Amino acid sequence: MGRPRTPLLDRRRIGAAALRLADEKGALTIPALAKALGVAPSALYHHVSGRDEIISLMREEMALATGSGQDEQVWSQPWDQALESWARSYLAAFAAHPGAVPLLATTPLAEPFMHAMYEEVAALLLTAGFAKDQVMPLINALESFVLGSALDLVAPPVMVSDVARETAPHLSAVLDHTPTDHVRAEKAFDIGLRALLTGFRDLLDRP
Repeated sequence: MGRPRTPLLDRRRIGAAALRLADEKGALTIPALAKALGVAPSALYHHVSGRDEIISLMREEMALATGSGQDEQVWSQPWDQALESWARSYLAAFAAHPGAVPLLATTPLAEPFMHAMYEEVAALLLTAGFAKDQVMPLINALESFVLGSALDLVAPPVMVSDVARETAPHLSAVLDHTPTDHVRAEKAFDIGLRALLTGFRDLLDRP
């Protein structure tokens, strides 16, 4: 039969298949990924060194698909507008692959293309006047919020239910004014992002 004209595997296919598997199963294993790709597990090791490198390929696939952090126009905006644009593009990327969030959020960022994105954010914040010891906590705070918001977007529209009005009248009153569709999560993201950026501005304004 000979070798197939089109290789069964390449790094882009591995990354894309790993993303699909994480979305479908909420987990990633080498045997399951090999099965999804129709190859033996040993075949994957011709292209990757192991699970961590596969997760790196998942990050790269998301970055290529969304262009997250790659648009120079984003970083030419005032710092707070740039952070908002970055957060929204980040949210869109993670919301498209919620099953991958636990994997991507807990694996160290060793990829040069991710370092390049963080370099842009660090330069933005330092130029704005933030202290060096504030920059990574600000980035981590924003990312933690985005990751949680991405999961909220795919959660059930109603997360607080069966509330007894007699024992929780205040909660019942606010729930009466809470959307019962996915507008709930979108509104929470908008309010939360505005609050974070307001807090960041307050840090910058302090002596």
